[in-house]
Amino acid sequence: MLDWIFENWLALLGAVTGSVALLINYLSFRHAKNKENISLVVSCADHPRQAENLRELAETEDAEPWKRHSMVEIYTVTVRNRGSITAPLSKVGVVTNSGEERAALVRKGQYMEEAKGSSIDHLPPKSEQVFDIYLKRDEEFFSLSKAFVIDQTGKRWEANA
Repeated sequence: MLDWIFENWLALLGAVTGSVALLINYLSFRHAKNKENISLVVSCADHPRQAENLRELAETEDAEPWKRHSMVEIYTVTVRNRGSITAPLSKVGVVTNSGEERAALVRKGQYMEEAKGSSIDHLPPKSEQVFDIYLKRDEEFFSLSKAFVIDQTGKRWEANA
């Protein structure tokens, strides 16, 4: 056995070096692969001014149409990107206790539109964005079951309220 090692030491060194290089390359691949995943965290809470907003909505019920709010913020949905790549978001919203999905609204110029598709900015790594859920004047107050965000790959991320 010792004679074989002395005769083939160069081949043995090559085999050990190649095996170590293969192991390092595989571990590097696994480490890089995990970094390329989108990782989102969703949370929801009452809007900080929820009580005031609901009171203003009720107090201005008999006011002139141009003096009253047509909708107010009642909940906030926070989406946090824990990953190391930019997360393209497709839709943000909540599910009410009755099972109805309600999209968050975002301001685009002078108008509000549903937070979906091109109306949502991509979320950079290690950052967060807050979206508001609105209650319209002619709607009844609703309670939340959960909040959700869908990324552009179609994966749905949820959090219970």
